[in-house]
Amino acid sequence: MDVEFLPLISRWLHILSAIILMGGTVFLRWTVVPLQIQEEDQEAWFAPMRASWSKLVMFSILFLLASGLYNTAIKSMTYELVGGPYLVLLTIKILIALVIFFLVSVLSGRSKLAVKFRSEGAKWYNLTIAAMLLLVCIAGYMKSTPVELKEKEPTTAAIIKNY
Repeated sequence: MDVEFLPLISRWLHILSAIILMGGTVFLRWTVVPLQIQEEDQEAWFAPMRASWSKLVMFSILFLLASGLYNTAIKSMTYELVGGPYLVLLTIKILIALVIFFLVSVLSGRSKLAVKFRSEGAKWYNLTIAAMLLLVCIAGYMKSTPVELKEKEPTTAAIIKNY
């Protein structure tokens, strides 16, 4: 069994980062947001949690960007992606991911914009979760979309050997 570990680790890193972002967002929406409504000083109450969560958000986004770029590069070098729905879906997926990155960053931030977004937290968390679910559905479909292997060009060693 010939396993290349770097692509496997990159895939795991991508999936685990997505799980952290989505799981944390779902937790915040259905656990923290209802509790915040009952608190008088919502921002002071949420500040310690926000500080920890914002670090997880930052690292998750970094790992998603790095592993997504690597995974796309590997896939484009291995498969012929032109001529099917794959590139269109990849573009849509990237655009949705950028929206998600913006929303989770703002919702975990400490700026005036972040405070304003959190004042309508349920709405913004619902939108973020809906975008995450759509992205997961697109990614699942992309994984099952058939793509053709690129024909391998002969390496220099093979050319010299056959010469």
